[in-house]
Amino acid sequence: MLSHNAAYVWLMHHRNPRPDNERSSRAQLGGASVPGRAAVSKLQWFLDLENTPLEFLVCDASLRRKQSSVITHLCTKQLPKGSLIPIASGNDDIELYCVSPELCFIQLCQNDDLLEAIFHGMALCSDYRLDPIARSGAVFREHNDSRLTSTSKLAAYIAKGTDIHGSARALQALAHVHDHSRSPKESGIAMFYGLPQRLGGMALGEVVMNPCIEIYDGRDAEGNTKTSTRYPDVLITAKTTRRGTSCVAFDYDSQSEHQEPWKVVKDSRRRNAIASIDQLVHYAIRLEDAKDFDYMVLLGDRARKVLGLRPWPVVRGGSDNVDRKLSIAKLEQRRFDLWNRFVRQSP
Repeated sequence: MLSHNAAYVWLMHHRNPRPDNERSSRAQLGGASVPGRAAVSKLQWFLDLENTPLEFLVCDASLRRKQSSVITHLCTKQLPKGSLIPIASGNDDIELYCVSPELCFIQLCQNDDLLEAIFHGMALCSDYRLDPIARSGAVFREHNDSRLTSTSKLAAYIAKGTDIHGSARALQALAHVHDHSRSPKESGIAMFYGLPQRLGGMALGEVVMNPCIEIYDGRDAEGNTKTSTRYPDVLITAKTTRRGTSCVAFDYDSQSEHQEPWKVVKDSRRRNAIASIDQLVHYAIRLEDAKDFDYMVLLGDRARKVLGLRPWPVVRGGSDNVDRKLSIAKLEQRRFDLWNRFVRQSP
């Protein structure tokens, strides 16, 4: 029963092993065992996990094993239906299962801090999979591939598995997880601008990833209005008593990574189309911009002004108050740490 980080790495690098129209597996942990040393080595090669220790769930403490390439986790709970998914092992003698994305999320939350849990949740609910061959390190899941799970599925599973270790942290993180990210960098940008100040974010408003927006696209031969659809990477909406509802959009500009002329033109036209939406301020972030902490903060401050929000940070006390200065320093450090871990270092 492949689990924890090994399951996460495998799921994020492979097509969804659970087709939408397939019935949930009723498999349980009873009878689960750990392969021998030789079989583990072959499994690592077959699963493309040669640099990752294989982690397995077992239901009997006597099956636990200490080995450099194997980590075992004891689980004595009855798992909700659909927690285990059959996957190919490359060996007819080994019946291999992988934990579901929902159970994997809870398992990751056992050791993750809150920010890591949010980031991993957004990856599992994303529209991309990791591909080391791709120039950007990630490719869009399409055709017969689909996203691994969704925030609604995570919530439903956590509600069924409240006694599973990690479920409390998973529920806490889920409040900040969003569907439909298309790259790890997008997820980091959404966290940087959307998370509350206490977590290091700029708290600009409610985040939606890659929403479908209709754009004016001229008129047809009969004079009727034509529209096309666009998907801004990160759309943030804020509501204030002074300005009502306002929106800003952030696009991670792949132009800085993809040099092919046709992609440059496509990205440019996409940005121009989104920028034409009435009452929507649009910011394009290039790879070089994302690596510049001060510039990312500046964009956030500009967006804050557009949204009609109070200047950051909102901390009680006068300008000379020592406690206030200390609080601001801590908030700024959290903000830098979030950017460094999930924006600058993300592929």
